[in-house]
Amino acid sequence: MSLTDRTNGANGSSGTKSSPPPAGIYVPVPTFFAKEGSASYDAVTPPLDLETQSEHSLFLVKGGIRGLVILGSTGEAIFLRSKERNELIASQRKTLDEAGYKDRPIIAGTATQQIDDTLQMIKESKEAGAEYAMVLGPGYFAPSTSQQGIQKWFEAVADKSVLPVMM
Repeated sequence: MSLTDRTNGANGSSGTKSSPPPAGIYVPVPTFFAKEGSASYDAVTPPLDLETQSEHSLFLVKGGIRGLVILGSTGEAIFLRSKERNELIASQRKTLDEAGYKDRPIIAGTATQQIDDTLQMIKESKEAGAEYAMVLGPGYFAPSTSQQGIQKWFEAVADKSVLPVMM
């Protein structure tokens, strides 16, 4: 059975077959931080710039983008605390909804190295407003990890996830 054929706990109902996001273009969205010189700037851990983030998200969807991949592959996600991740997703869901784009899905990057941590991040992402979770596999070290082990890792996440899982 392939992962795309698996049923998972998507939308909180265990055993429900998940469906792919609507057809269209989805883009990885960079995370915006306070600019140097701004009142809220901190050189060690700059806070999120949610105003610029929202402006950029609206620019993308007004240009025809079908959905946003937030905290996915642009690299900033590993530097954010859970509270910041959730605040970012929730703010963009609210921005899209208030601008009349309730039909534009958010795919949340939920990459961690542990199954339980990944599932917790997926749960929090759903609570913040994401409709899909993008999962990366754990670090791969050939001498100690088999292809079957990696497949089982993805299956364990997909089977217990509260959101449809994308790889």
